[in-house]
Amino acid sequence: MAVTKKKTTKKAEVKKQPAAKKAVAKKTAPKRVAVEKAVLEELLESNRPSQALEMLVAVRTKDAQLWFLTGEAQRQLGSFENALKSYAKALHIAEEAEVRMDTLLAMASCYRTLGHSAAAYELAEETLQMAQELEYDEYAVRAMQEMGMALRAWGRLEEALDWLDTVLSAYTQQKDYAGMSFIYWAKGGIFRLQGHFKEGIEQFKKAIAFAKKAGDEISLAYGYCGLAGISRICGKIDDCVKNYQAAEKIFRKSEDVFGKAYTNCGMANGLRQQGKYEVALRHYNVADKLYSAINDQVDLGFVKWGRADILKRKNKMQEALKDLQEAQVLFDNSDETRGQILTKLSLAQVLYALGKVEEAEALYDAGVKQARAEGLHTYLESYT
Repeated sequence: MAVTKKKTTKKAEVKKQPAAKKAVAKKTAPKRVAVEKAVLEELLESNRPSQALEMLVAVRTKDAQLWFLTGEAQRQLGSFENALKSYAKALHIAEEAEVRMDTLLAMASCYRTLGHSAAAYELAEETLQMAQELEYDEYAVRAMQEMGMALRAWGRLEEALDWLDTVLSAYTQQKDYAGMSFIYWAKGGIFRLQGHFKEGIEQFKKAIAFAKKAGDEISLAYGYCGLAGISRICGKIDDCVKNYQAAEKIFRKSEDVFGKAYTNCGMANGLRQQGKYEVALRHYNVADKLYSAINDQVDLGFVKWGRADILKRKNKMQEALKDLQEAQVLFDNSDETRGQILTKLSLAQVLYALGKVEEAEALYDAGVKQARAEGLHTYLESYT
């Protein structure tokens, strides 16, 4: 998994250049488009995707990079399916290798977020092969990162760690603090799933420290969310809620719809464990609306699972059953193994309460068997 050295030659191209006649017909366009691209990139870099999207809607061209930037704006807004459509248009007309690789990696990220880890991995792997052939070091590292993230979401945790450690070495050498923050955050999530809570907490604290060093507010917010989530599993509920509150302050000022939904769902989980059911339900309902708005089916499944847990404790078994059955459908249409297991176990409890003992036993056994086969300890999280 060694990283090749980047060439210093001119940008590589995948397709033949457009005919000279077409270039002459639009000879005044390049300067204007270049200025627009610089402005758009600055807006996206400063987390202002709505402004970027307004400009992009007004400039519908056959420029692949503008379609890629449209996808980036939509992705920042949490509109992942629309982003995928824009990326597909960019990929269809892209000539430069860099634009194609940027687009493939962005598509991989979207598919991963939507719960399609295998598709995400394939796109990232295709990008890595292209980057290695062209000896583009930066893209090779980014492709390895996305492969690691896809494997992480897929449940192939040890393989994911191998790739992420390779990427972390590259970012450390480059002193890329934002990149280092992201990898520490990702590794923290893996250690959480493996039950290595002490190591996970250390990773999330490093993610927060490097996000601060990079001056990256959004990465900082996700770092707080990671630390909050693992604190909840450890039973440190006050730390959990405190860190989600810190994240919420940041996301409140941003246009990151996914981040807002993610924080509301996490906050609801923490409040639920504190026994503050009514406040938790309000946060679950906000998360439900936000995830539904961006059509994030997988994370919507976690909202329904968490809300059902409160409904169980309030002895509203039929309402809990409805949420869990809906969560089951959402998870079964994805690669989200942990969500599938959690739902089986919770659904088994509700079915048992409703007198369906044999069905409950079969579902519970299936959940435990699946967890053990995947090397997860999800069935031990019933206290959460």
